[in-house]
Amino acid sequence: MLFSIIIFIVTLLILVLIHEFGHFIMAKRFGIKVEEFGFGIPPRAWGKKIGETIYSINWLPFGGFVKLLGEDEVDMITVNKKDSRDFRMKPVGQRITVVVAGVIMNLILAWILFYIVIIGQNFKIIYPILEPAVYIFQVQNDFPAQKAGLKAGEKLLAVDDQAVKDIEQARELIKSKSGVALTLSLTDSDGKNLRKVAVTPKKQDNGDVLIGVIFSPIPFREYTNFSEKLFSGITYSFDLTRLTFAGLGKLSGELFSGNFGQVSKSVTGPVGMAALTNDILSSGGVVILPYFWFVGIISLTLSIFNVLPIPALDGGRLLFLIIEAVSRKKVKEDVERLVHQIGFVILIVLAILITYSDIRRILP
Repeated sequence: MLFSIIIFIVTLLILVLIHEFGHFIMAKRFGIKVEEFGFGIPPRAWGKKIGETIYSINWLPFGGFVKLLGEDEVDMITVNKKDSRDFRMKPVGQRITVVVAGVIMNLILAWILFYIVIIGQNFKIIYPILEPAVYIFQVQNDFPAQKAGLKAGEKLLAVDDQAVKDIEQARELIKSKSGVALTLSLTDSDGKNLRKVAVTPKKQDNGDVLIGVIFSPIPFREYTNFSEKLFSGITYSFDLTRLTFAGLGKLSGELFSGNFGQVSKSVTGPVGMAALTNDILSSGGVVILPYFWFVGIISLTLSIFNVLPIPALDGGRLLFLIIEAVSRKKVKEDVERLVHQIGFVILIVLAILITYSDIRRILP
């Protein structure tokens, strides 16, 4: 477990550094002074000044930050109009680029990791869903399912018009039809393109009744032609983004309905992710590709949540910059600062609550 925690901390450090490096490199590109490059949230545990920038490690390991000259100042009188290195003195387009650069870095990292996993698994990858169902993971050769034209990745809805809820029920329904033709209701992994296929189960020497498929509670996506393979890492990220927003919609519904217990089960913080890291690394066999997939998911999630218009996050700052770009008038800096401060406090409270929920799930 200790080794897994160390691996997770190193992974989180890399993800944060990559994100903040995006802000850092674009700030340098536009000549903005970077005052501090920090991992975690203050108070500061350690820091060292190299050149004009302080590089720090902070006590709360939730993300990181790059502090730019003038970014959080409220008094424009203190701005030296001749100091072109002040964040506030840069054109709004450059400031927007600096703010979104971290999101783009996390997104690119997710693409790279997904490409590695997809190629390493012969252009096949797990396809997460909100609710478990019954999917065909593999169709075995020389069995009735193959002859009937069943395909890997399809979703099984019903056997002889009887709805299937889980894998065990699907197996029992098939076994009960020994030697008798049955009709399977199938769709693609997205629940579209409904079709019905007739197949006759085959009785084995040991008495098992099989059609020759391996079921899975989650689907797998397979990329077959050249264009699908070429854009597989990007399209997979897009599919996961759609799923994330669908999950957020469902989570919001649970939250407004007062089902806080379900919400706490659906949200995971650093402690929960560290536990997942241990599960993956201790599962046996070759774990590098599953772990790359896991890190890709985290990197993509960071990019999604950081671009949302939430105060104190990149998306919150981006919202104010977009308002400025459209209205050609800057939002009062004291108002923007207050909004970000309130958002920061809320995020800290949420981080503490999520961590508490993670610990409760882990402890017996």
